[in-house]
Amino acid sequence: MLYIYIIYVLSKMMRSITITMLTLFPVFAAAQERIYGKSDSIAIERILEKHSATEYRSTGELALAVAQEFIGKRYVAGTLENGKAEPLYISCDKLDCTTFVELVTAITISIGHNKKRFGDVCMNLERVRYRGGTRDGYASRLHYTSWWIEDNISKGIIREMTEECTHRYRTLDLCFMSKHPESYTSLKEDTTMQKRIEELEIPFRGIKSSYIPKEYLNDKEKIKHIRNGDIIALVTTIEGLDISHIGFACWKDGRLHLLHASSGKGKVINDTTTLYEYQRNKSKQIGIKVIRITSDTYNQKKMTYYENIAVL
Repeated sequence: MLYIYIIYVLSKMMRSITITMLTLFPVFAAAQERIYGKSDSIAIERILEKHSATEYRSTGELALAVAQEFIGKRYVAGTLENGKAEPLYISCDKLDCTTFVELVTAITISIGHNKKRFGDVCMNLERVRYRGGTRDGYASRLHYTSWWIEDNISKGIIREMTEECTHRYRTLDLCFMSKHPESYTSLKEDTTMQKRIEELEIPFRGIKSSYIPKEYLNDKEKIKHIRNGDIIALVTTIEGLDISHIGFACWKDGRLHLLHASSGKGKVINDTTTLYEYQRNKSKQIGIKVIRITSDTYNQKKMTYYENIAVL
């Protein structure tokens, strides 16, 4: 009986210790699901509370307002390259051009649907960042912007506006990742993953892709359908790549500018130079693609839906 009592007491003590440990420290597996700091969740919830979809004429205007909240935040390249693990990484203080656009899009969607919790943004970020909206390892991430555009169009999150403007076509030949695996932490020693990435690249080889030539960016008539808050993807001629940079459209004094996470300035900026001037002397950049966030924003005061197409 004494033996049984000792076992009982020890089991109660272990249960108490376990509960205390779980309270103080997150479960390791759960911690790997999302990586963020307390300051990130606080900053995002502050933005969610500050903005309401009813204040803006369109989703694009809302997206631009959200993007402006990050001006001055640090540019840090390769923030998602964490080895073979693929947690949902969220940062407000360390952004590259892609994570900046993805985070702003996720916050915009959340506000548009009147979702005011950090967890809502996390779910929308995962939906935006991964193929089919499901995070399932490194290969599920939409590494190429062309993948990102096609997948998010299929999810109803965005629509492409490039062909609404005067445009041309070029032929895509995605192969940069499979040909340069040494540039990616998760690829350089994993031949199986290299093969999987190449399989995903193949459907994006030899297909037509529209773009607006950079010389047209100085002609307002040719780009008149671009609106504040549209996502601007800068088209490159680097072999095997499609897009070299991404940001948000911002009209100032009748000229188109780019609000983006700038590697040159080392932070998120609303560029003082026009987009035309920004691209003009970059020999590897030939123009842009234009993408619009399509989530409807419900205006409770006027009892109407604002669709992006309604403000063209």
